[in-house]
Amino acid sequence: MAVETLSPDWEFDRVDDGSQKIHAEVQLKNYGKFLEEYTSQLRRIEDALDDSIGDVWDFNLDPIALKLLPYEQSSLLELIKTENKVLNKVITVYAALCCEIKKLKYEAETKFYNGLLFYGEGATDSSMVEGDCQIQMGRFISFLQELSCFVTRCYEVVMNVVHQLAALYISNKIAPKIIETTGVHFQVKVI
Repeated sequence: MAVETLSPDWEFDRVDDGSQKIHAEVQLKNYGKFLEEYTSQLRRIEDALDDSIGDVWDFNLDPIALKLLPYEQSSLLELIKTENKVLNKVITVYAALCCEIKKLKYEAETKFYNGLLFYGEGATDSSMVEGDCQIQMGRFISFLQELSCFVTRCYEVVMNVVHQLAALYISNKIAPKIIETTGVHFQVKVI
């Protein structure tokens, strides 16, 4: 048996018979069929779930619902961990201030907006007898006292935010910088 060797000058001439293209088209068709079947299966599941949810919940029959939100169990200090201890402290201060502002906003929306918005509504001057206006105002005094304390607390928090920002962005050349802030810009987050 003789072994023939191929010279490096000779290249194997491939004949493109289109078999790869045909195979690719077959695979593409199979993938398309799979996607169509999977889509129809997902639609059937979605329709089945929509029907069962509709049977359980009807706003006219059940006006009360539970709103379940995930509860984060890690504290703010656990979330802020970097190698730079000064940066940790700065971020912790701003995060605590942001949490305080969020709580104050929630308290204002739930406790004070409606009282201020609807005070004196529903009664006309002609329908009120002598002394009813004074009684209504007397009942409103405790609300105004709570509102005054709330406004004072908001003022203190805003002053704290301004002082913290001023300490961070100090431009005095003599005073020591807490952290290098050149080129740092805070992003505005609209809620």
